[in-house]
Formats: sequence, C-alpha cells, structure tokens
Amino acid sequence: MKTAIIFHSVCGNDYLLARTFFEAFIKRGQKDTELYRVSDDDWKDQLDLPEATRKHLSDMFSLPVATPEVLLDKDLILMGAPTYFGNVSAEMKAFMDATSCHWFEGKLAGKKLVAFTSYGNSESGGSLCLQSIHTYGQHMGMISVSIPTTTVPGKISSPYGVLYNSQGKYGELLDKDTIKLIEKFSDYLLKIPASR
Repeated sequence: MKTAIIFHSVCGNDYLLARTFFEAFIKRGQKDTELYRVSDDDWKDQLDLPEATRKHLSDMFSLPVATPEVLLDKDLILMGAPTYFGNVSAEMKAFMDATSCHWFEGKLAGKKLVAFTSYGNSESGGSLCLQSIHTYGQHMGMISVSIPTTTVPGKISSPYGVLYNSQGKYGELLDKDTIKLIEKFSDYLLKIPASR
C-alpha cells in the first residue's frame, strides 16, 4: 500500500508522532511509505525553541517538503499538525489549500485519510483539530479512517485519530500508551485494502 505521512511540527511532538507511524509501517514491511514535512519558512528562525525540540531539527529538515503531487499515487495518507485553537496550524492549512488543484478533478477521491495531532492541554481542542483534517478530506472525496475502540484493549481512543497530550512537554519521547496505540492502529490500517 502506497502511503504518505505528512506533518507539520513546531515543538517536535507531531514529528515524533509521524516518525513513530513511519517506523511502524517500515517495521511491518511497508517499503512504499514516505515521510514528508510541510513547508515552514519561519521555523528555523525561532530563537525560543525548547532544547528537546532543537535535537530534532536536523532530522526534520532532512525530510522532503510535501507538495500536492505527492498525494496522487498514494492509497493511504496520514496527516498531522499541532492543535492551534481547535484547528490545524497555518502551515498545514496552507498545504491543504494548495491541494485544491486536485479538488476540481476529484484526484484524491477514494484515498484513505488518517489524522493525528498533539495538544498541550485538555482545553486546546485536539478533537476539533482532527475533525478539521477529516473535513478537508471529505471535501476532497477521501475516506476517513477512524480508530476502532478495540484497537488497544482496555483503553478508549479518540475515533477521529491519534490525540497526543504533550502536557506542555516539547519534543520529548512519546509515552508508551501513544506508541502502543500507533503500532496497533498501524496493524489495523494495513489490513484495509488499497483504494482503486
């Protein structure tokens, strides 16, 4: 299954989520999985980045920048961005808007879409951010893939996608529960037949 994982990250958390998905797919033999970042011209110039975030900079900036064309031959697309006021970051929104060239011809219709986000506290609107990614996908004719409640026994997850509460920690290691959820969800995703 051809897969693109596209993320925007400011503090490193969404990069860690994207990388964990990427590693899970590669570990499961999915060599047609590609990891992209969205363009963010301001990012390198921020002086107040936490130290934990700075250690991910070279890894993040070594990744290719996503363009609307990278989506065209993919069966599965995972998109993630930090939660800002219940929505995706401006940089992710700019990427989404740039794909409007495919909307008129329905070039993304039938592709499967997964959402993930990080947020700093329970009032920041992480579920709304995930819903905004799925709303974008619905306009593009994509098929939203939710997380079944049985993914990790004994733990109920957001059906809209992976929600990571960083609790104000930036670019540090993900907690074991989030890693386990991503790995189990990756197993589930790889059982879904490829589109078209």
